[in-house]
Amino acid sequence: MLLSPISVTLSKEEYTAILENIDTVRESGFEIDDFGEGTVIVRACPLNLEKENIVSLITEIAGYLLKNQRDILPEKLDWIYHSIACRAAIKAGNDNSDYELMRFVKKLLTDKDVRYCPHGRPVIVEMTKYELDKQFGRIQ
Repeated sequence: MLLSPISVTLSKEEYTAILENIDTVRESGFEIDDFGEGTVIVRACPLNLEKENIVSLITEIAGYLLKNQRDILPEKLDWIYHSIACRAAIKAGNDNSDYELMRFVKKLLTDKDVRYCPHGRPVIVEMTKYELDKQFGRIQ
């Protein structure tokens, strides 16, 4: 639940796509309502996202739904979940607290299922002692 609702103004086509798929958007964890005249109100979202991220995510979801109106429901939800995860992820260049980073590393080391980002790229790699020695110029 958000402290204050966020209004998102969309193009006519995006607005229509969101309204036609509002149950799908709600199933993905958003509490969203029609506010009229091309605007929707977001009262809750699945993760603690910044206002700008919520606005851009709803706009991105609307664009996706507009282009892929004939997709089956699970594919739509899967795409929305990936978008949400990507927006909430720790990214290069972020200014994160030591606590946040330690929590992240602990999760990586203890949960063998966390190995890839939502786009399928690895988030951790294993290196042998030989590879480390080579990287630091200890061996040729």
